[in-house]
Amino acid sequence: MAVIKQIALATVSLAAAGSVLAFPLPIGSGAGVAQASSGTSPQSQDVCTRLADLRLKDVTITMATSLAEGAPVPNSGLSSMFGNAPVVGKASAAMCRVAGRIRPTATSDIGFEVWLPATGWDGRMHGIGIGGFAGAIDYFTLGQAVKAGQAAVATDTGHRGNMQESAWSKGQPEKVRDYSWRAVHLSTVAAKQVIAAFYGKRPDKSYFVGCSGGGRQGLVEAARFPEDYDGIVSGAPAASFTELAMALVNAHQAQIPPGAAMRPTQTKFLQEEVLRQCDAGDGQSDGLIDDPRQCRFDASKLLCSNSNSPQCFSDAQVGALKRLHAGPRNSAGFQLAGGYLPSGSEAGDPAPLLGWEGYLMSGGNSSTAGRGLADGMLDGLIQNQFATVQTFDFDRHPAKLRTASRELDAPPNLSRFFARGGKLIIWHGWADAAIPPEASLRYHAAMLRQSGAKAKDSVRLFMVPGVQHCFGGKGADVFGQSGAPGVNETPDRNMVMAMQNWAEGQRSAPQSFIGRRGHGGGMFGPTASGPERQRLLCAWPKKAVLQSGADPDKAASYTCS
Repeated sequence: MAVIKQIALATVSLAAAGSVLAFPLPIGSGAGVAQASSGTSPQSQDVCTRLADLRLKDVTITMATSLAEGAPVPNSGLSSMFGNAPVVGKASAAMCRVAGRIRPTATSDIGFEVWLPATGWDGRMHGIGIGGFAGAIDYFTLGQAVKAGQAAVATDTGHRGNMQESAWSKGQPEKVRDYSWRAVHLSTVAAKQVIAAFYGKRPDKSYFVGCSGGGRQGLVEAARFPEDYDGIVSGAPAASFTELAMALVNAHQAQIPPGAAMRPTQTKFLQEEVLRQCDAGDGQSDGLIDDPRQCRFDASKLLCSNSNSPQCFSDAQVGALKRLHAGPRNSAGFQLAGGYLPSGSEAGDPAPLLGWEGYLMSGGNSSTAGRGLADGMLDGLIQNQFATVQTFDFDRHPAKLRTASRELDAPPNLSRFFARGGKLIIWHGWADAAIPPEASLRYHAAMLRQSGAKAKDSVRLFMVPGVQHCFGGKGADVFGQSGAPGVNETPDRNMVMAMQNWAEGQRSAPQSFIGRRGHGGGMFGPTASGPERQRLLCAWPKKAVLQSGADPDKAASYTCS
């Protein structure tokens, strides 16, 4: 669902490199935050400070302080959550930083922050999604938005803790409701009131951007509260907890029999064999498989009886692999959710936690993120526990899971959102090892069926070859899919900017994007050296087709057909 510790580590490395993005103190702690001495006017400082006295329904403002650009802001919430040493970063721009808590019920405690540019506000509000089981506020993306001139809001969704565990939810149905949909909505409502109090007017347009659990949050906002946002970018959305839970349970049940657990060291061998069999099937040998559903993979080639590789697979492991590829099924053979497809990007390089090693391979020395998510869903979010990963029965338990996850799943009927002019971009990497990519195809189809005539002109879906969970992989994983766009971005390279332009009537619906390939998601490791490698990303159901004799590393060499 979420790229968790990897994001924390990336945040640390960016701060060490002198990033201009902010890494402030956790909510409620004002100690050590430098007050603005330059870059903000005395008037804006005074208005900011007075926001501490703002009275809003169920809201307590705990901080309202002005920060000058470059002011030190120690201890990122994401990094401290994993026990890392405090990180000193710098405020990304002169701003007013507002923090608060929302308590709609006796057991609710929703943390949120609103960051407001002191000058140069472009009239937009940027809502920030967070993945996994949440529990932290995304300061990194808040800082990015303020630097881009946008007011921004983020929430911890009602609890503090490790994004990979759900112990906070046991016996706490109201906290689960906060996490599921209430926290994002109430934080959005509060943020618009804070913005109006600071600038003297509400946002002209509001946009929500998230991936994984954050992608789900965007879809839930569109369905439940269509007035909150004008445009939404939903990446690799965990739209159906029901399907995701079954996919993860199936993957880990498959590896329970003796000798069936696949080892992380076998991942690259698997990836190489998938590419050997399927790479050229789309007409181009480029290390990418355009549509893994078309890959007729013969897993028997991995068997030790057919291979001399030290990473060869046993009979039991091949059986587990086939079950992962097939997805969860009941005893009658009916497929209940998508499987993890042979994508040719199974290995998480340079970020192992993004690949099969981090989510699906059970034969390592520690529990995978995927197993942790499956346990957390069944043991925490589902209030009346009825099964574990080991005991889940694909004949008896899916119906109970669907009933229990009605609060969590994103409804596919977005007719009210589209009726008021809302625009939606969904994207998903074909190599996702956390959320099976076919889940987005099913959600998209259901949404078109249920959302009325305006849906087809109001939504675009992009399925991206070789890209893992939210970023990473062998594909073109940099296309402006997260965060507010910077001043040098262009809508053909930046999905969020294209969304803004589309919702504001400046451009028509996007049909393609230029993606950068081999840049490590812009988060991990050094940027690729040499000429930029590009790939054209096409709106579903079209695919990029290379023109005869053209350079495969230039987006202009492709057409969408």
